[in-house]
Amino acid sequence: MEMIVFSAVAPGFLNFENLMSSTNNFMAVGVMALSMTFVIITGGIDLSVGSMMSLCGVSMGLFWQHGLNIWIAAILALVLGALLGFINGQIIVRTGIQPLIATLATLFIYGSLAMVLAGQGDGSIYGFPQSYLFLGTGSLFRIMPVQLLVFSFLALVFGFVLQRTNYGRRVYFIGNNEAAALYSGVRVQHVKTYTYVISGCMSGVAAVLMGSYFASVRGDMGLNYELTVITACLVGGVNVFGGSGTIFGVVVGAFILGMLQQGLNMLNVSSVEQSIVTGLILIAAVGIQQMSGLFSRRTRRIKKDRMSDLGLVSTGRE
Repeated sequence: MEMIVFSAVAPGFLNFENLMSSTNNFMAVGVMALSMTFVIITGGIDLSVGSMMSLCGVSMGLFWQHGLNIWIAAILALVLGALLGFINGQIIVRTGIQPLIATLATLFIYGSLAMVLAGQGDGSIYGFPQSYLFLGTGSLFRIMPVQLLVFSFLALVFGFVLQRTNYGRRVYFIGNNEAAALYSGVRVQHVKTYTYVISGCMSGVAAVLMGSYFASVRGDMGLNYELTVITACLVGGVNVFGGSGTIFGVVVGAFILGMLQQGLNMLNVSSVEQSIVTGLILIAAVGIQQMSGLFSRRTRRIKKDRMSDLGLVSTGRE
């Protein structure tokens, strides 16, 4: 439906080359949404993904400025992201602070650190080598963007882990009933910590992709990305209360938001107005989940009542 509307109001929207190149604009969101899926399924949330992306990107730029090879600097950015995610996880599991509050706090901390580190000069780091920039702007056979290939590979890996491994099953178990998972011997604290470590690492991956795409990194490069990442997950069918969701759905959700952004850009809609649309979509996604849950519970209750009535009738005849 979205594609039909934009193809009608924005000529050239369905152009194949345009669609392929436009994916570079939202692959960072898609990458972070993959790991956010694990976090939300466990019943948590990570509001600090954008700030971690900013801090990882600026750190990578500073490592490179101080003489490190750009690829080594990129790897260190991933390690830093994993460390930041580990800190988030430890705050949550060791102190009992709700993930919403804990990651809201680290959102401000990590984001402020990124701004401080990037505060030298004009606040941006640029001049990266061409070999690195190819990661964000290059394409295979001039058709398939490299970023899309990276995202596709990661989506397959995350899908396999979530659906086919013990860790993935434990993620679902914790999201459905944390107390039952704990009494069943699942190391809940470890699983939760791993999900936040993965989230931080994927923020580092997003920072590397963004830096190569824009040929620079800034302290505010991840500003407000958390809203879009969470929206992509919820649009993709991940239950905001945890316990259910698929990587395939999240991939679809990321592409829906990405194509929406591309269409709005072609219609010259400002970024502020696009944020309003994203917020409305987030409300709609949560509202639909709530209504669906109420409908399911009502249906189950009606079936239970009918079965109970049938039992009473049978007992009466006997």
